[in-house]
Amino acid sequence: MSIINTIQLLFYKENPELLEKIDFENEAVFQEPLLFAYFNNKTSSLFSTAMLTEIIQGYFVEKEPLLLNESYNKEGIAYLPNLGYFDEQGNKVDDVFLIKNSSIELLIHPIIHLKHIFKDFNENAIDTSKIEISKDLCKRHENALSNAFLYIKSSNKEHFDLIEQCCKKIVLFKTDPKNTNSFATINAHGIAFFNVYQDDYDEVFFVDDIAHQTGHVIMTTILFERKKYFIIDENQNIGSLTKNKSEYRSFYILFHALYTYYTTILCLGACLENNCFNKRQTHEAKARIGFYLLKYKSDLLNFEKVIQHYKSIGNILTNDGISLFKMIANKYVDTNKKYDKIVSKFNYNNQPYNFTFRDFIKKNPIPND
Repeated sequence: MSIINTIQLLFYKENPELLEKIDFENEAVFQEPLLFAYFNNKTSSLFSTAMLTEIIQGYFVEKEPLLLNESYNKEGIAYLPNLGYFDEQGNKVDDVFLIKNSSIELLIHPIIHLKHIFKDFNENAIDTSKIEISKDLCKRHENALSNAFLYIKSSNKEHFDLIEQCCKKIVLFKTDPKNTNSFATINAHGIAFFNVYQDDYDEVFFVDDIAHQTGHVIMTTILFERKKYFIIDENQNIGSLTKNKSEYRSFYILFHALYTYYTTILCLGACLENNCFNKRQTHEAKARIGFYLLKYKSDLLNFEKVIQHYKSIGNILTNDGISLFKMIANKYVDTNKKYDKIVSKFNYNNQPYNFTFRDFIKKNPIPND
């Protein structure tokens, strides 16, 4: 509600007349991710003021002639939320595409509002020619993506509902991981971006990436009013606290990372318990759990060093923050206890930053039994 209230206030300051054209009680309007893309980039002058009207016209109570001047991508296709995709003559070429088994939308064409979202690891814009977003790419992965959502839904309905509540849209893109990884960002809050650069990605990858990137979206939502959770300055670099010069992350990013390990292991574990995967996929899912347990352990140690620096967790987090952290930490303990005998035998020496199963099985063949 705090997020919705903030968007409503920004809306009112920008163009109060527009509020008269929409149903003010319809919360979905103010959770539209492209509104975050618009308002978070006002200072960069990326969009004209006319863009706000184009973004929101699909939510008008009474239909009006469509405005499309600001919304065309380089292929001449304009996307209007809640309406679909239109050509330069104003004809609809594609409807809004909802992922099967969910209320979450898959964006099937490049969206002009999101062109600036793709940044490299130095926060520089990535040339759009290096980013593939296409209807063909979506079709290639549609079944595995839909199945993954179904697996999460059937295995852990409570967490699936949380994903649907916070994440409204998905973007599948393909680029060299040297450019960027899968991600979520406050600059387009409510969208999870999946880098499907490996053509052999299947349901296991998507369960992992759905859980991970929507985990970021959920955590950004939870932590929107940060002082409800943090006592210290959450933006300070943890390397300065842990005496690790190679550590570039902030305490806020560390907290996010821990939560995404929690969500990823939660969903992979639930799918394993629900027998969602075949034999090969089961081996991969267990491998991914082991991979994240290593990251989990490392960052829990980083967190412990921050606690030591401040003498007590109560000097770092509020009671709400402590409760959230305990939930995250307990998941590591429970999962490690359950899977340690299996994953401790795995060899991860050839793994890059992103888990790669085809490399994993070179050192860890699929068991015969």
